[in-house]
Amino acid sequence: MSDHFRYDPLAEESKHHNFEIFERLRHECPVHRHEMAAVESPADGPRSQLPPTTEFWSLLRYDDCMEALQRTDCFSNMEGPGPERRPTLTADGMLLFADDPVHRRQRAVANKAFLPKVVESLRPVIGSVIDDLIDDVSTRGRCDALQDIAIPLTVAMITDMFGAGSDRRADVARWGRAINASNGGGPAELAALRTALREMFGLLRDIVAGRRATLASGKEQPADLLGALIIAEHEGTRFTDGDICEAAMQLFSGGFETTATAIGSGVHLLCTHGDQRARLESDWSLLDHAAEEILRFEPPVEGTFRTTTSSVDIGGTTVPVNAKVRVVYASANRDESVFTDAGAFRLDRPIGELRRHIAFGRGTHSCIGAALARMELTIALRTLFERLPGLELDPDAPPKRSTNLTINGFATLPIRWDPRRVRLSAR
Repeated sequence: MSDHFRYDPLAEESKHHNFEIFERLRHECPVHRHEMAAVESPADGPRSQLPPTTEFWSLLRYDDCMEALQRTDCFSNMEGPGPERRPTLTADGMLLFADDPVHRRQRAVANKAFLPKVVESLRPVIGSVIDDLIDDVSTRGRCDALQDIAIPLTVAMITDMFGAGSDRRADVARWGRAINASNGGGPAELAALRTALREMFGLLRDIVAGRRATLASGKEQPADLLGALIIAEHEGTRFTDGDICEAAMQLFSGGFETTATAIGSGVHLLCTHGDQRARLESDWSLLDHAAEEILRFEPPVEGTFRTTTSSVDIGGTTVPVNAKVRVVYASANRDESVFTDAGAFRLDRPIGELRRHIAFGRGTHSCIGAALARMELTIALRTLFERLPGLELDPDAPPKRSTNLTINGFATLPIRWDPRRVRLSAR
């Protein structure tokens, strides 16, 4: 890379110009090495003696990202999805923090909780929650699409699916934010993470114990995600209480903020691309297609990390063993060698191209909740634009981008509409 161009992935300023930076990096430095001050790992868990991270490598091109996602023999998940080396809570890790063959067995069990019929059963619940949220703000004529709609929706869904109760939604939101903010965070963020995990695991252990007691008494437990994780079995293997708690940690962090971010990005894109919005509002059969283009153009996860298990040649660069490597979804999804007119938001993009986006990862570690996220995204967008005609960005309150390392999207998204035109819920 030229001497005058320096890229710091951890700098707040980089988040405000990330797509411009990524485009340049794909051409000048597709495998980017970032040196940083030593980041120590949290000193807990059975694998607590891990070296500090002093550098990480970012993969910017689509093909290199795909290679890292699919070569699980060379790119390990055991040290977590952030730049620090995160000790796993169990010796073999769990799901996002595990490698095959352990991960494959765990995924086979967890997939039972995300069967199509389980996800589809949530459709009316999602619709009811989004309608209630719109009802709460409809007469105001303005709100924050993220803070008042998208985040409360996704928090409500993940909270209810784990049987935590509506009174714990604020706690679930706080815990999920703390987990995500700890990726690339400092001492304060790691302290908040420990507090969040302690509180979250305490609640989950109590709920799981109650569910197991219900099963032992011969009664039926609620048919929710937690219930499915408790009873799911694959070749005689079931999840322990500890497994369920760690799975919940990952779903709490990945199950609301990223989906809420996708909803916010969808609202922003449709409000800033009037021709594409008009096309969608005249033909809602394009909604699924539009959702995929939103996910391609603004993937809610900027990137996730792997750790090399050996020296690896990738993208013309040799990355050393035990290196932290960031797979940058947000760059790969706008790679000009893969997507025609990659920097344009287009609802007429060929489906063959759309199917190549990696907003939910790819390979064995692809997002387990992708179907649910897509459902929440499509229902939220259609309900918002149908019930709030003329919805637009608030010209008096510019949106703010998230500065979280792993999140790609907005932290705030003020919108407005004419309260006199609000449509009643169809439910």
